[in-house]
Amino acid sequence: MISITTSTPFIGFVDSRKGGRVENQDTCGYADTSFGLLVVVCDGMGGGPGGKLASSLAVDTIIRVVRDTTVTVEPEEVLKNAIQIANQVLIKRIVDNPSLRGMGTTVAALLINDYAAILAHAGDSRIYKFRGSHKVYRTTDHSVVSELVRKGTLTEEQARLSAQSNVITRALGVAPEVEVDISEQAYEKGDRFMLCSDGIWGVIPEKELIKIVGGTKSSGGAVESLVIRVDEQGFSTGGGHDNLTVALIETTNNSILKEKMSKQAKMTILVLSAICLISIVGNILLLTRNQKPVVVQQSSNVDSLNVDSLLEAKVKPERERMEKQQQKNFERLYELIKNNQIDDANRFLEEKKACQQVVEQLDSVIMQLENLKKMVKGKEKEQGVEKTLSTLKTLAPQLKNYGISDKDLTCQNRNRDNILDLMTHNITKAAPDDKSIGHYNAIISVLNSVRLKIINK
Repeated sequence: MISITTSTPFIGFVDSRKGGRVENQDTCGYADTSFGLLVVVCDGMGGGPGGKLASSLAVDTIIRVVRDTTVTVEPEEVLKNAIQIANQVLIKRIVDNPSLRGMGTTVAALLINDYAAILAHAGDSRIYKFRGSHKVYRTTDHSVVSELVRKGTLTEEQARLSAQSNVITRALGVAPEVEVDISEQAYEKGDRFMLCSDGIWGVIPEKELIKIVGGTKSSGGAVESLVIRVDEQGFSTGGGHDNLTVALIETTNNSILKEKMSKQAKMTILVLSAICLISIVGNILLLTRNQKPVVVQQSSNVDSLNVDSLLEAKVKPERERMEKQQQKNFERLYELIKNNQIDDANRFLEEKKACQQVVEQLDSVIMQLENLKKMVKGKEKEQGVEKTLSTLKTLAPQLKNYGISDKDLTCQNRNRDNILDLMTHNITKAAPDDKSIGHYNAIISVLNSVRLKIINK
């Protein structure tokens, strides 16, 4: 581990290790410049010497360009320009030496001064911002699995463990121009900015990473604890883990730039409020619709009010539970926005939106089954059964993203049949009688249980 020597009012530590690989193709560099402290982490790729060459060329070029630029240029433009020049340097080197074709590198760069912090990245090397024990910001990876997370197809943890987790969509050295995400961030005294390659975040769950970095008192201790933990995990699972590089910068004062709630954050709160309201109303209506009619015999001491009371008694606990869950969702989003974790807030909204879509699909299937169980035997019923079965087969893999196992899709009958198997039985196409209706009710009961489990998640 190296302590960063700087004349700026920041504390920094860097560590880079080869992990379980023969060569360390990561490169980290830092320098004092006219624009503030510059820290760069690059993760090289390409066979032979290409990966190391790409990352070291990129780091050296970015530092040189920023150092040589006059202070008349805005820091954001300086950093963006430096990364583009580094990209051109790599492209030229490949043109001059075709044997290097395929080499490239990710980049994560921090340019921090008294006014603000400028963050730039391309690829899956990340920049985190921690405040106390909380992660308040994280860059979004430019990768195939990150796009699937954004769409709600994968969770963050599934993406981390995916075999495609290292397939990136942006890098230096690939095209004449590279698209770089760049942002200006305010900071408070004691905030920590962490730059790291995927050899850090890809080995341990993010919750554990946050606990180590946010929960360790000294920034140097945080870096040391993190690399030791990652190496331990890597060697315990075979020792083939990736190179690992981390740079941690801690602030000693507040930035001149002050944080304020963005228009996007305000809109997010309004949107979630609307989503909560719509979801609560929709679920209550669905719950009411799904209640079986209450049959009340005529008697002198029973009137129509008793029917409403009985229905209310059945609906009320579930309605209260739904309202409580929606309130928890709102409080979680509010906490993220209050801490300026806008990316996490957007991801949270996307996850809830995807969850709502799955619930709506389940509702649609349940309605189809309710209709099918009443239909007379015939071609129309057969087609309806096939359509519903097809929908269930498509939906089943998505349910696993919400912790639904094969056991959850199993009926509590003598044979412990899976509902997909039950849908293939001839009885689903038979005329409605006690046996066929009971068969459908068993499937519907399982789906209602699955639906509630997803809503409660």
